[in-house]
Amino acid sequence: MIYSATIEKRNEHCKKIKTNCLIALCEIGDDYKSFCDDLEELVKSKNNWDLVNKIYHTMQGNLSIGSNKYKDFMDKHKYTIDIMNKYSCLDNITVLSYDITGKRKENLAEDYFYQYIKEHNDDIETIKAVALKIKSLGFNEIYFGEKLDFTKSEYTLDTLYGSNFAYLENIEVNPTYLSSPIKYGTNDSCYCMNLETIGFGNNKEISKYCRNIKLNSLIFDPNRLPNEITVESTIDVIYKLAQKKKAEYDDLKHSIDLSISASDLNDYFERFKVVTERIDKIKDNQELVDLLSQMQNTLTQLQLFGANFENQIIASHTGITDETMKKEKKLYIDRRDWASLDID
Repeated sequence: MIYSATIEKRNEHCKKIKTNCLIALCEIGDDYKSFCDDLEELVKSKNNWDLVNKIYHTMQGNLSIGSNKYKDFMDKHKYTIDIMNKYSCLDNITVLSYDITGKRKENLAEDYFYQYIKEHNDDIETIKAVALKIKSLGFNEIYFGEKLDFTKSEYTLDTLYGSNFAYLENIEVNPTYLSSPIKYGTNDSCYCMNLETIGFGNNKEISKYCRNIKLNSLIFDPNRLPNEITVESTIDVIYKLAQKKKAEYDDLKHSIDLSISASDLNDYFERFKVVTERIDKIKDNQELVDLLSQMQNTLTQLQLFGANFENQIIASHTGITDETMKKEKKLYIDRRDWASLDID
């Protein structure tokens, strides 16, 4: 019996399927259920997993089973078998769909996507077009989950060395203190491509391997996907968006430098006061007391000036928030602390 996926079940998990298999399911339609039900009945009659294997090889033309029952099955489902062989996914609905005892597995991805296609029968051609476009881009598998929300993550791109990165629709670069890695997100995307670069500098390339794509919809205009996966169509797009944010990068950096420097001055001043208080001959000296008071007032004014400058930067750029400032200051201090560690 075909596993009947419900909307609730679909939303619980991210399902994976071979791209070719999704295309085949779109072409086969309701014949898929008939094929699976009839195959299950054949296997049940023998309760033998080895029979599944024999039927699989027979459907590929590598073996002959003499029984008319099996020949009738082959004739009845010739179209389905031909489509599955065409897309090299016959093994998924035969030998890989049964356990060693000859029992059909539950919660199969193919059943899940068959049910999804059935529930969106009017959009079969769109689903197929999306799958074909994804296949043309070199993705052999699709991860699908209707609750996937790519807007909640921050992604990074190392501009110098080879690394993994994500490519999505509607990318928005997030200004940071450092220009590399570039940090970015999306305000809306129905896909997230996970890609890998090889090489470094101007010799970077997009690897044909270690790539996958996640979707939160199978029903969208395939033109929303890029026409090719190249450095120009992915990395360069993100890099150019970052270049457009140069003013924000510079303002953020200058504001943090000013703020951290003022804070450092204050720390040094506090240390200086501690030193003077330990020296009995000068700690009560009126001239020193006056100088320290002047320095304290100056430092307070500098910190106020820095805070006002920071507020101006936040007000001037929608991509820079108070949270951004706090986060980037902490990262700056963390990097400095790590750099100061003497690790032998």
